[in-house]
Amino acid sequence: MQNSYHKIILTVFLILITQISFASSGRRKHFLSHGSGVASFGAGETLFAAQDDPSVIQYNPSVMALNQVSAVSLSHYNLFEGSSYNSASFVLNAGKNYYIGASASNLSSGKVNIRQSVYSEGFDSSVNTWDYILSGAGMINSLGLAYGLSVKYLYFDLYKKSGGTFIADAGVSKFIKGLEVLGAPVNIRLGFSAQNFIYGQVKLDSNSDDIPEIFRLSSAFEIPVYYRFKTRDYLNLYADLKYEDEFADLHTGISYVIAEKYALRAGYYPEHFTFGFGVSAFSFSFDYCADFGEIDFIHRFGLSYKWSANKHKDELYAEAKEALNKEKLSLKEAEAKFQAAKKLYNRGQYLRATDMLSVIVVSYPDFESPLHFYNAIRKDMRQTASSEEELNFGKLTYAKGYCAYYNIDYKEALSEWNKYIHFAGETDEINEYIDKINGAMKLEALKKREEELDKKASELLRSGIEKFNLKAWIKCIKIMEKLQTFVKENNFSKTIEYHEKAKEYIDKSVAELTKLIEEQKPQREPAAAAEQPEIDEAGADKKYNEGLILYAQGRYFEAERAWELTLRLNPQHQKAQVALSKLRRAS
Repeated sequence: MQNSYHKIILTVFLILITQISFASSGRRKHFLSHGSGVASFGAGETLFAAQDDPSVIQYNPSVMALNQVSAVSLSHYNLFEGSSYNSASFVLNAGKNYYIGASASNLSSGKVNIRQSVYSEGFDSSVNTWDYILSGAGMINSLGLAYGLSVKYLYFDLYKKSGGTFIADAGVSKFIKGLEVLGAPVNIRLGFSAQNFIYGQVKLDSNSDDIPEIFRLSSAFEIPVYYRFKTRDYLNLYADLKYEDEFADLHTGISYVIAEKYALRAGYYPEHFTFGFGVSAFSFSFDYCADFGEIDFIHRFGLSYKWSANKHKDELYAEAKEALNKEKLSLKEAEAKFQAAKKLYNRGQYLRATDMLSVIVVSYPDFESPLHFYNAIRKDMRQTASSEEELNFGKLTYAKGYCAYYNIDYKEALSEWNKYIHFAGETDEINEYIDKINGAMKLEALKKREEELDKKASELLRSGIEKFNLKAWIKCIKIMEKLQTFVKENNFSKTIEYHEKAKEYIDKSVAELTKLIEEQKPQREPAAAAEQPEIDEAGADKKYNEGLILYAQGRYFEAERAWELTLRLNPQHQKAQVALSKLRRAS
């Protein structure tokens, strides 16, 4: 249903673009026709090329809520004949789903020497246009929809005459996560903004200066092209349709982002080609862009700093950092396994790759790249095995044997792999998995083991769900954690299925406990009379350590939930009490 909703949104957006007729050539009329985003000029001056740049509020204020990051940026543009365009912008998180932003921009003509005659003494002067913006935005998470409003003050200083007026902008933007296009999970951003839709008059002489209304349809497509364990490389495609003064201009751009650190960008808008690059490190981003226009070669520079929350490096943070360092050791081993699994995948050794990836997915379910490859293999094998048009008999029998093996139909798997060997020859991988079936583990023993493990896991899952339905949240968590341990120690075909189901109920139970805590805060004395849960010191210590790791990673909300659960398991856990107190004081 959700995917259908997203497809409808995307279809309507594309129809709107195709219904607008294009002028033979675009034009830029006004200072407000473009914003100050450095990254945007490196990708065809499109709105969403500046996704994480605070100066994006020049185009569409809603995008700062879609980004969900606090940031500040400075930018400088060398224009021509000594003129320049400078900007300072910031965005701050004002609450869970709300953001505020501000920006100040100046377009200066540079110093011009003015003389009344060739013999009189001259003096230096300049013409300036100022643009001040105050913006607010919010996010509706259930719809993936952001909205925003900006109030601007535009001021002209023309040396002898000056004047200004207030202007209003508004915008909405939509985020569609992981929509599959040509086998790749593509993140899509769509936006619409109305700039200067409310404005006053700027009257510097007998006539009023014309302020254009500008409407933009914006889009960005983020396609993963290379997968690392924790990061990816992305190919980004951008398109904006700008309507101004009865002219419709199409702005396009492309960028390649490497491991979320380095970016190469290029773009085109009417009579302009752009090129740029960016580098990110330690929360800072530096951007350079060049604009090849009809007048001059323009350089643009920008510096941004981004953060998600304050980190108080006290003794609690140090302890959490130590816990994170221990976790990093196992992360390195998992990353090495992932690289090995990718090599197996590229060589077509899908059996070995599947087993290696399944171990990683169970241990690190939050990392998307291993799960992407795991799902891609399973999907490809199912499609090949069921295809009636596959002419490669070796590929067909390999896939049928693969599907039979993971469906615990070992006789069928042996039959298909024996056919594979007859037509394609022996391989180390096929021999290894035939040995797994014919070796120490007999077919019936394997089936019995799978049935026993499935039965035991099913009983644990059913028991945990019963506790959840009875609102026994802590007992549900204990049973589900026991289920996770059981399936990890006894890896079998349904390990990931049970592990994910257990994780789902643990998360739901923690959420219910959190709500219960909030509800009981005003009435602690009556609550004390309720039945006290039994103390689980070992479970409490485990949850406390999980909270430390989450805290070190900057995931403070999740850390708070983990420590609240620690106190549910052991109300006398002093470290958790201290950690919660410090975390809440900091926020």
